[in-house]
Order: sequence, then structure tokens, then C-alpha cells
Amino acid sequence: MDNFSPTFQKAAIEHVESVMSWFNEPHVMEFWDNSPEHKADILIFMRGRKEPSPYFGGMFVYWVGLMKEEPYCLVMTTEVLPSGEDLPQGWLEHLSQKGETWTIDFMIGNSKYLGRGLGAPTLAAFTRFIQEEARPSVDTFFIDPMASNLRAKHVYEKAGFKTVGTFRRDWGPDEKNVLHYLMVKRMPKS
Repeated sequence: MDNFSPTFQKAAIEHVESVMSWFNEPHVMEFWDNSPEHKADILIFMRGRKEPSPYFGGMFVYWVGLMKEEPYCLVMTTEVLPSGEDLPQGWLEHLSQKGETWTIDFMIGNSKYLGRGLGAPTLAAFTRFIQEEARPSVDTFFIDPMASNLRAKHVYEKAGFKTVGTFRRDWGPDEKNVLHYLMVKRMPKS
């Protein structure tokens, strides 16, 4: 992709208007948690996590991808620890043996950037950014799309993620036992 050079930074209060507006977009509402608790967690993160979070104990880190300084995507990450009590079946065997493992959830929120083939190159650029600039000890990334989201699975494959299994988990208050793919990307050591 010619001239593709996104930058990434931790989500900050200057991004709040853009990020929150994305949660009203149909393409985001279909696959992302649109709950008040999730939005509150993002805002609490942007303000420096100075108060308790109502969303998974405030375990997520939010990153904004910018294209020529315009926010266009959101990535949420968390470290996966082998001691995690709620790890889905099969996750332990794919954790990094020498570094850190992070989960990723990803959206292109800015509809101006949809349909331009940016998903896979953005994820590839983000994983490189994390390893090269933000946290070199991260060498394994997990992403876990719902099985019904085949478009996302295809994008993740193009970004270097390999499907290693499936698992089921509850998704929201109404959707129980939802099938997900576990996809893993291992980064080469620099």
C-alpha cells in the first residue's frame, strides 16, 4: 500500500469526540460492545485511570491509530497472564514462552477509512509498533473474532494471524456460548 504510514498513540482526551462518535456507526455497533460501561472505561483511560472502572476492572489499554494526524482506528489491548482464571480453553498452550502475550481488539471507526483495505496493514503496523517502539517484550498477539465475523477473520489472516482453534464464551447479557476463533501472531525477535 503506497504511502501507508499510520501512527499510534495511547488514546487521550483529545481523541474522545472522534472515538465516542465511532460507537454510533453501524459497522462498529455490529461487533463492538456499545455498553455505557465500556464507553466509561475508555473515558476513564483517556483521563489517566484516576478512578475505578466499571468495565473488567479497567484492564484494557486503548490506542488510537492516526492517518496524517486524523484518528481513524481504535485498538484495545490487554496482557494475557498464565495465571488468568477466566482464560478460554486452549489459550494457555499458545502463550509466549519467553516474552509477553497481548490480546487485541480492533476497529476502523472513522467511516471515511472503511473499504480501503486498511485493516490488515493497520494491524501489521500496530503489532510492529508495539514490539519496536512501545513494548519490545511483547512477541505474541491474540485476536479472537466471533465465528460469524468471517470478514474480520480474513483481514486478520492477511495481517499475519493464524487460526489455532475455537472456543465459546458469553457475549453480552443476551448471547451465550458464542463461537469464536483464537488467532495468534508471533513476532520475530529483532
